[in-house]
Amino acid sequence: MARNKFKFNDVGFLSDESSTNHIALEVINSQYFTICNDLNVLAHSALNKAVVHPDNRKEVYIMLYFQRMLSHYQAMILMAERGMVHQVEIMLRCMLETLFDLVAFHKNDDLFDALIFGDDDQRLQLLVQIREQQKTTATYTQEEIEDLDKLIANAEDLNREDFKVYMKADMAGMLNDYRTTYPLLGQSVHSSIHSIETDLIFDDYGDEIIGINAIVQKIGDMSLLLMTSANYISIGIEMLLIAFPNKESNDELTHLKDNVQKAWAKVIVAVQHR
Repeated sequence: MARNKFKFNDVGFLSDESSTNHIALEVINSQYFTICNDLNVLAHSALNKAVVHPDNRKEVYIMLYFQRMLSHYQAMILMAERGMVHQVEIMLRCMLETLFDLVAFHKNDDLFDALIFGDDDQRLQLLVQIREQQKTTATYTQEEIEDLDKLIANAEDLNREDFKVYMKADMAGMLNDYRTTYPLLGQSVHSSIHSIETDLIFDDYGDEIIGINAIVQKIGDMSLLLMTSANYISIGIEMLLIAFPNKESNDELTHLKDNVQKAWAKVIVAVQHR
């Protein structure tokens, strides 16, 4: 018997039941799911139209990071179709982390040069520059400052991975996303106790465990995740179109971003009323 003929209790998310229950169908037929798919079409169109010059390493890496981000986005949409809410959270975090790099590289030639072309001395020089900037910008936490000081003090063993996510998020102008969305999604990535406990099903009085279920239970959970992903892929497409200008794609992005904002209003209202 084909595995998709089994019920969810038999084969889990590989069954048709996971993509045909009422919540999954509501997600698939929603406006925001359509917008996410439209953004995917635009992303691929812009990617296919981009002409990369192999001797321009920044173009090459912008393309590579965007392609990786887009694959995370597509995986997330496929998982959303089957109600795999925690897996959507995981892929959204992967997508966001890739976006930090994409935007940071675009906005900071010194970061790109230090990580792609630079040696230990050039990377150390950039870390020192970042540390000096903190005297006026003060965007890092005390723990992050201590981490940065430790990196500088142990510069004899410096490599590209020492440029932490918070640094690139800050250089991308997305530190707020790093402080809020990124750690929340990390609870699913790291299977935190809080994340694990969300799979428990309680009785109507909330004092007795009656089951375990990892499939999405509330439409609002998936709608917020998908709309957040729409925001992030829009930023990614914008970065791609700055590197590889295309008026037709840019006009379509403007149109879809307007649709995203309109859909957000409906999603927020729907969540508030559930």
